[in-house]
Amino acid sequence: MLNHGNFGLFVHSFTQQWLGLHELINIMPDPKLGRFRDSDRKALESEAEMFFETMIRENRPLTDFIDPDFTFTSPDVGSQIYGLKYDKAQKKKGTQVQRVSLERGGRFGGILGQAGVMMATANGVDTQPVLRGVWVLENVLGDPPPPPPEAVPAITPDTRGAKTVRDLLNAHTSEKSCARCHKKIDPLGFVLENFDPIGQWRDTYPAAHPKKDGIPIDATGTLPDGTPLSDIRDLKRYLVENNGAFATCLAEKLFVYGTGRAPNYRERRELEAVVDEVLTKKNGGTRDLLLGVIATEAFRAK
Repeated sequence: MLNHGNFGLFVHSFTQQWLGLHELINIMPDPKLGRFRDSDRKALESEAEMFFETMIRENRPLTDFIDPDFTFTSPDVGSQIYGLKYDKAQKKKGTQVQRVSLERGGRFGGILGQAGVMMATANGVDTQPVLRGVWVLENVLGDPPPPPPEAVPAITPDTRGAKTVRDLLNAHTSEKSCARCHKKIDPLGFVLENFDPIGQWRDTYPAAHPKKDGIPIDATGTLPDGTPLSDIRDLKRYLVENNGAFATCLAEKLFVYGTGRAPNYRERRELEAVVDEVLTKKNGGTRDLLLGVIATEAFRAK
């Protein structure tokens, strides 16, 4: 299967669907964020696809989806967005995507530190913590929130610039009907606020006036189980230590992709058994998970 020509098509299609990369073509980043060319957009897509393919081919542990020691990027993107250093010879290969090493436990790397994912969960101009928080719940934790109540108005920005995004959300969640879901959504969204709309790291929001300092970003939060978060590194550490939810989410995403439908209760139990086997198996990894999903009765009977 891995050597079949259709494997590349699967990698492309699945990452586009799971990580929302199909959105990138519709996003035009604000020029104020820095130079961004079509070749950079392609590099972001290639990073996600080559990373996912490597996870499978090398049967790397599922925790590497969250906190890996490598990624794929071009010198143009790597230097501007990830802050990587290149010599003159490497810089001449500006658009060539290649594997690079990363330090574990850092800001970048993994699906929560890839610029393509951060860009796909923004709009090219600003970031919205709620959208990113919902994305993490749906695509990393497998715990999507219910639709918002129809009677609750949407969050509108303060055009006077008198309030931060956190202030606006605090006012919004004073509604009891909103507070329960936002308790899960908001910490995951705010911990990603240091990533700007194209995935660059920032410590402050853009200033309203060139001569004024931007408002410092408060990325702190507390998960529903009481775990405190100070920035993305804390969230990555938490997900590595509690990898079962992500592994089950990925198994279900693979199942939905392959069968075209969500698993029922019995099928979810079967997928959970696959996840348990992979996580307890010595050197169990991503390829084992994929093959385990394919071997389930529901998948084979499709």
